[in-house]
Order: sequence, then C-alpha cells, then structure tokens
Amino acid sequence: MDAKFHPVMAAIKAGDLEKFKTLLREDPSLATARSSKNHPNLLQCVVLDGFEVPHSVEMAKLLIDAGAEVDEPLIAAASMNNAEVIPVLLDAGGAINGDGTWSPLEDALSFAAHRSIKLLLECGATIHNLRIAAGLGRVDLIDSFFNPDGSLKPEAGKLAWPFGEPSDGWSQDPQDIIDNAFVYACMSGDIQTVERLLQHGARINALPPGFDYAGTGLHYAAMQGHGPLVEYLLEHGADPRIESKKVRSTIHDTDSTAASWAEHGGHPEIKELLERAEKGEWRAG
Repeated sequence: MDAKFHPVMAAIKAGDLEKFKTLLREDPSLATARSSKNHPNLLQCVVLDGFEVPHSVEMAKLLIDAGAEVDEPLIAAASMNNAEVIPVLLDAGGAINGDGTWSPLEDALSFAAHRSIKLLLECGATIHNLRIAAGLGRVDLIDSFFNPDGSLKPEAGKLAWPFGEPSDGWSQDPQDIIDNAFVYACMSGDIQTVERLLQHGARINALPPGFDYAGTGLHYAAMQGHGPLVEYLLEHGADPRIESKKVRSTIHDTDSTAASWAEHGGHPEIKELLERAEKGEWRAG
C-alpha cells in the first residue's frame, strides 16, 4: 500500500490493537482512503495481512464503523478462508453475490477456500452461473445452463476474474465459457461434473481465459490432489506435456506441466504418475 498506510499496516500485522486505534483516531481518513498499490484499502489489508492475527476482527469492525467499503474486502476474505471476518462483512452489508460480474463464492472456489465456500453457501450465496455450478461439483445443475440444441443460455454467465476486465477485453466466446467452467469442475475433483461438461463440448486440453495462471483441467486437478480425476483425464485424452501460461501473476517461476503443479500442491504420487505419462510410460489400468 501507499506510504501513508505503512504505520497502520505494521500495527495490523503485529496485532497491536491500541496502536491501530491511535493511528485511526489521528487520521480517520485511513478508513476510507484508497491505495494505488497492492491492497486497495485498509480493510482489505486487515482481512488479508491480518488473517489469524490477534484483534483483526476488532480492527475490521473499527474500520467498518468509520465508513470503510466492504464489498472488495469480502471477496478478499473469501479467498483467504477468513471465516471469522466474513460474517462481520456480511452484517455490514457486503454483497454476498458480488456485483453481477464476480462474487465472493467465485473467489473462494478459485482459491479452493473450502471453509469460505461452506460458510457463504450457508449464508445464502447463490449458484448463479455455470462456473459456480461446475466448481461446486453440482452435476445436477449443469444441464440447466444449456439449451436443448446444446447452445449456452445467458444464465451460464460470462468470463470474469477478480482483477477486472483485461485491457483487451474478453471474447465471451461460448466455447471459452464452457472450457472455463470445465477447469472449475476439475478444481472440484468431481468426475461426474467433468464428464457432463465434456459431453457438452468442453475441450479437455484447453487453456481457457479467466485465470490468473492459465492451465488445463489436468493442471488444476493435479494441484488439488485429485488423483482419480487425474487418471480419468489421462484416460480421456488429457495431454500431460502441455505447459501452463502466465497471465497476470504466477504461482510458478516458469510455464510448467501438470506434474510441476502437482509438486507445487504437495502431491508427489500424482507428480510421479504425470511424469510417467509425459514419457508415455503410464497406462490406464
């Protein structure tokens, strides 16, 4: 964040509630000011950098009482599994279904933040597009987003991610929307949902838009440790040699195969399986 926020950021990270109160009292504008760097506002700093730090919930309440905007911090809290502050932000009027483009539930799905997912659904978050249904493994809902002729309904939604629309925009091509949802299904690990989307034309080796780091479904299944799904994907033509592509930021230093993603996720058995598949040494069985 900008330099004016640095002292109060230090208080947040140290869990120093009294220092935090003092700084906020000396400059009440800190609660509503926006930063040009990193976190857009101080409340977002609290829900991210203050996660599991003492007094962070009290700090969040102080900022809310001082007029802090809550919608962006709610999305950030969802991504962090910050289940302690999510109810506080919802009680303060945070938009549980986002702004119609992106929602806290979608951010939680993107980061496999399972506590947030459960909490948001319990609090009334809706399954309002194909991406969310796929990410939740709701195979029972997939068909409802397609017309009888196989085309997408408007309710399937549009491509989106947490960072606003890219400078060159989205194509919103129906194939990209289906492929994007397919990757979310692979994150969930639900084979039936993956299978249903393949039946609806998802491309198993696509690198669809809408991700901070574009990988195939195999990449994401590997990183999440979904061994049975990894095998299913390989059996149905997933190419383990495809490399992911950097989009905005990175989870790896270089473009990498699904085996590397499995290693990053801490799944050595899946990494070994994928390395054998890369060499043509793995067979379904």
